[in-house]
Amino acid sequence: MAQSEDLPIFKAAYDLLEKVIDLSKELPRLFRYSIGKRLTDLCLDLLGHIYRANMSVEGRAQVLTDLLIDYRQLQMLLRVCYRQKLFSSGRYAEMISLLDTIGRQATGWRNKTLNEKET
Repeated sequence: MAQSEDLPIFKAAYDLLEKVIDLSKELPRLFRYSIGKRLTDLCLDLLGHIYRANMSVEGRAQVLTDLLIDYRQLQMLLRVCYRQKLFSSGRYAEMISLLDTIGRQATGWRNKTLNEKET
């Protein structure tokens, strides 16, 4: 089993966390401590789910389902921030690209885990 830090999904989630932290510093004060904190917390939760999924066999499908739920929440919150013009379209595109990578890998990992359970 690979170390969590070596997985492509972990690297994408870590890069996303760094971008969200940078974004949070630039948010208007009204949003910095509410939306900025929530974005950061969701990114940290994604990393935690990746660690747990990589370390567990039993319950892995549920951990990956939880990861995908947090992924959707993060995606929605970033979309709201973008539509409220809290950051540029270029920055949004970078974060959505990383999120897309995370979503594809998590979905594939979850589907593989569910298929292994059935056989």
